[in-house]
Amino acid sequence: MGVTFESIEYQCSLTRPDIPYTLYVGKDHLLLVPREVAKTHPKFPSTQGPLPRLKLELSQYWINEYKSAYGRDPTFTTRRVGFGLEEDEVVVATVLDGTRFVPHWQFCDLLNGDTGNMMDESSDADADFGMMQFDLRQSAEP
Repeated sequence: MGVTFESIEYQCSLTRPDIPYTLYVGKDHLLLVPREVAKTHPKFPSTQGPLPRLKLELSQYWINEYKSAYGRDPTFTTRRVGFGLEEDEVVVATVLDGTRFVPHWQFCDLLNGDTGNMMDESSDADADFGMMQFDLRQSAEP
């Protein structure tokens, strides 16, 4: 079942109690919309002023790499997308279905205006994605 936000249909929306964003999953992009949280995750970067709304897309380089390897346009799905921790930074991450690609965006970069993604290529993308989520949960505990 879809979620409508500002007249656009998204596959779903995701939150974490300590991340000040709602993550909306679209077919060709992810949308981060700021929201209030009672307590922010200790690894989430501090900011000055209001948080911006962010549209996350794969870089043209990775779109081309994906098309070359899989013969189709990359799409985001609800199955493996969420918040995680990579190299001690809070990220938005996903696994592109049926691939070894794990694109992710670091909040410290996003909040400084850089919306380009990083990409891990993994022999076990699901395990890497799961570890990102696990590390974020673990780092939230005192």
